[in-house]
Amino acid sequence: MNHVKSALVAGAASIAVVTTAPAADLPVKAKPIEYVKVCSLYGAGYYYIPGTDICMKVGGYLRAEVDMNAAGTLTPAVGPGSTNNRDNVNNRESQSFVQRARFLWSFDTRQQTEYGLLRSYARTGIQWSTGDSVNSGSNAVAYIDRAFLQFGGLTAGRAVSFFDVYSFSLHSFQTNIIGSDSGGTGINLLAYTADLGNGLSATLSAEEHDSRSKPVVNTIGTAGFLNLNNNAGGAPGNLGTGTFSSQAGQTLPNLVGAVRLDQPWGLVQGSVALAKVSSAYYSTGTAAAAGGGALAIGGGAGGLERLGHPDDKLGYAAGFGTVLNLPTAKGDTFGAQFTYSKGASAYAGQGQGTFNIRRGNELGIGFVTDAVYGGVGSPLSLTDAWSVTAGVEHYWNPKWRTSLYGGYERVSYNDAATSALCSGLATGGAGSAATGGGFTPTNCSPDFSFWQVGSRTVWSPVSSLDIGLDILYNHVNTAFAGAAAVSANGSVPSGLFTVASQGVLSGALRIQRNFVP
Repeated sequence: MNHVKSALVAGAASIAVVTTAPAADLPVKAKPIEYVKVCSLYGAGYYYIPGTDICMKVGGYLRAEVDMNAAGTLTPAVGPGSTNNRDNVNNRESQSFVQRARFLWSFDTRQQTEYGLLRSYARTGIQWSTGDSVNSGSNAVAYIDRAFLQFGGLTAGRAVSFFDVYSFSLHSFQTNIIGSDSGGTGINLLAYTADLGNGLSATLSAEEHDSRSKPVVNTIGTAGFLNLNNNAGGAPGNLGTGTFSSQAGQTLPNLVGAVRLDQPWGLVQGSVALAKVSSAYYSTGTAAAAGGGALAIGGGAGGLERLGHPDDKLGYAAGFGTVLNLPTAKGDTFGAQFTYSKGASAYAGQGQGTFNIRRGNELGIGFVTDAVYGGVGSPLSLTDAWSVTAGVEHYWNPKWRTSLYGGYERVSYNDAATSALCSGLATGGAGSAATGGGFTPTNCSPDFSFWQVGSRTVWSPVSSLDIGLDILYNHVNTAFAGAAAVSANGSVPSGLFTVASQGVLSGALRIQRNFVP
């Protein structure tokens, strides 16, 4: 009996030892691994951010480019927008060969909510162009052209203007000059889009005024506002404008309305825009004489506050455009847009405020403004501008495609603006060492036009790699046609210049690798 009791006690002790073993000695089930999952709701390239229901796509491109008679991204040498403000002079200081490298990346996040789609999108890049320097700054080495969110019908941030319809970027490498195209830089806006069904939508948008405005010219107190050899710009021999804008500061955004129809065959859209046109103050003499108490607005002679200012006016623009998918081959497209503006010239032409090309003693000139005013008590005279752009592209096969595109812009001034501009040129003709040689035309008509025609061919040897050549001709139908007296200053000799229409042939060779576009 004692032997049985001993065995039972020993067995119980063994069980107790086993049941009190450390938990670490027992096998533990591993936590499940969260793999990145593909999100197929919005197309290729999206994935779920682990632990969320947010879909994200990272994309971008890397680009290498060579430009002739143009700044980077095929900006033709037709005005101060050119590299170093001197390419359009066509002398030994001109820089007709430019190279650029750019790396751009984008982030697109989307999420379904009880109120509809919540989306955020950002696109930023870095680039390096001929003439850039890590020590002295550069031509926008780092930039951001998209940063917006969408929630339901709301769009807020930096995006493409809702006024725009057709962009030259569909058929060209160039930085758009003619037509309404904010795609290259984006514009700050706050908009609401209503979906009306069957592809029809309507949008109301409040958009940044400064990004869609041209100079307001005060012709009194802006001596030499159009001159030769603008040494103040740092480029001897430069042909261009002095600091002549007397625009008031931004107080209201532009108001844009658009109605758009999207269908499998393409899209059509009608757009309108309203803009407040306002100036700084009146002046009584030259820019130097206005120095005591003068308020410089936008780099120009702002005038004297005590003299008052012209009443504000309402500028406007209206446009109609389309982009069509052609049946001739897969990928073929046609696009066109017409815009008319009064006091809102940037909608007719997104390029610089001045067009000018010089070749020796010949030059072609034209400048774009929103309004002009002169002596004390004079009203703002709004500038008329209209433009038309169009382009078509054909795919010869999946690897080769060719486009043909062009545009025309016309800028006109009424009698009051013409008289004020001519008086300003005459009083400013003497020039100075600071502003350069004066410009006094024998025929004072500031009306001018500008046109372009170009063609691009792209070879895509493999998926997402484009190698293309774009050839573009630009032509300024000059203002002030005839002769102009120029006073000696710097490198520009005195004498008579022939003011005549001028043109320039530009080109760009681009190699671009797109990843998850």
